[in-house]
Amino acid sequence: MKTNKITKVRQWIQRGGVFWIPFISLLLFALAFEILPMGYIFYSSVHTTKGFGLQAYSQIINSKYYKLSLRNSLLVSIAVGIIGLLIGTVGALSLRSLRETWREKLLTLVNMTSNFSGVPLAFAYIVLLGVNGLVTVLAKEKLGLDLYGAGFNLFSWTGIVLVYIYFTVPLAFMLMYPAVYAINQDIMEAAQIMGASRAYFWRRVGLPILWPAMLGSFTLLFANALGAYATAYALTSSNNSLVSITIANLVTGDIFPDPSLASALAVVMACFLSLSILINTRLKQSCGGMGR
Repeated sequence: MKTNKITKVRQWIQRGGVFWIPFISLLLFALAFEILPMGYIFYSSVHTTKGFGLQAYSQIINSKYYKLSLRNSLLVSIAVGIIGLLIGTVGALSLRSLRETWREKLLTLVNMTSNFSGVPLAFAYIVLLGVNGLVTVLAKEKLGLDLYGAGFNLFSWTGIVLVYIYFTVPLAFMLMYPAVYAINQDIMEAAQIMGASRAYFWRRVGLPILWPAMLGSFTLLFANALGAYATAYALTSSNNSLVSITIANLVTGDIFPDPSLASALAVVMACFLSLSILINTRLKQSCGGMGR
């Protein structure tokens, strides 16, 4: 039985010829930078100085601090994912009404801003909306509006969500842009000829077409926000409890480093991401069944 399987694999490789070379390199890349690191993280999460066990996971369950960091990261990621998805979808829909030359220019700009994140993005926000930032000072001197006196604080959860939205919206825009063009103008015109209003069209035709793409995009936006570290750390200096910052502190801490606990938190994060992907897949399947 094993010989037959090996023979089949050998035949597949021979049939593919040189076209298997990029695929093999991709497998090696995934093995070196994804599979092996994830396996080591899982191994580290159950291997402590006291031997093998689930002490790190038990510590996460029994600690209010670690549960709070997980809850904060989930809430921030969900909020940023929903807001970014809505703004990105509306922006992609609005882009349809522009001429092709303007569309290309805006797509180039959106693609450029989607890569602007991390420490430079946090610094740019501090320069603009910090306590002595350009926008903060101008609003106070020219408009008499004291942003920080009104309750705004860039170095709080509001600031983190605001900064996260900056690099989430362009990503949502690029993800939803191809899906938006699945709604042809012919479909909209046919619906209008048959007497359907614009609201009825989007409720019964437009949104069902976009819904699978919106679910997939939300999963990516959620994962992107959940794993973000540099931006939040540069903005808050670990004053806010986020799981990515907590993991970094446990790995690089000079006083109480705990790599096993950091690995356990990383595994919990991976479980949340896997769960979101599973839910997204099931919802897509149910949407497809409803569409048929």
